[in-house]
Amino acid sequence: MMKFFSKRPKNLTLISAAAYFFMFAVCAKGVSLYAAQHPSVENLLPVHGMIRDVRLGGQGKSTSLEIESEAGTFRYATYFGKVWPGMRLLQPGDRVDLLAEKKRLNRNRLIKGKQYYIWELIHRQRIIIPYEEVREMVLGKEAKADRFINIWLTTSFAILLLALVRKLVLLQTR
Repeated sequence: MMKFFSKRPKNLTLISAAAYFFMFAVCAKGVSLYAAQHPSVENLLPVHGMIRDVRLGGQGKSTSLEIESEAGTFRYATYFGKVWPGMRLLQPGDRVDLLAEKKRLNRNRLIKGKQYYIWELIHRQRIIIPYEEVREMVLGKEAKADRFINIWLTTSFAILLLALVRKLVLLQTR
């Protein structure tokens, strides 16, 4: 075991560092594209159930509801932990209707079970979380992240290209 740690790592070159930087950017773009695929309103999961637990977020904490329905009891979270006006009125035992999307990038699925994002929430015939506002918020934040990833991808490609050109020039001057 100690022999493994005692080996010196290979020298990190400009071209290998640029290649790693570019590969990470490509992976980030892939994850971003996968995460940005949201179902249309017609394909969202309709849920009619009773609230078992309410956890309101704030200051970096997530906002979620545990809802019992015919399908079982699952946790439904708002996007980005937002506490929507009217959510403070929700109490355990209240009946709600919502449209939800399954969390596809849920790393705690084996521990916490299936989890969902809320796209629309209706409580006592009052829309607490409107679909259109969630859609605008999610698409806006994803567009900002996508711009950053595109800058990262372009920059890393340019650095990789410069490293390759540098290597070719160095090989020809030998």
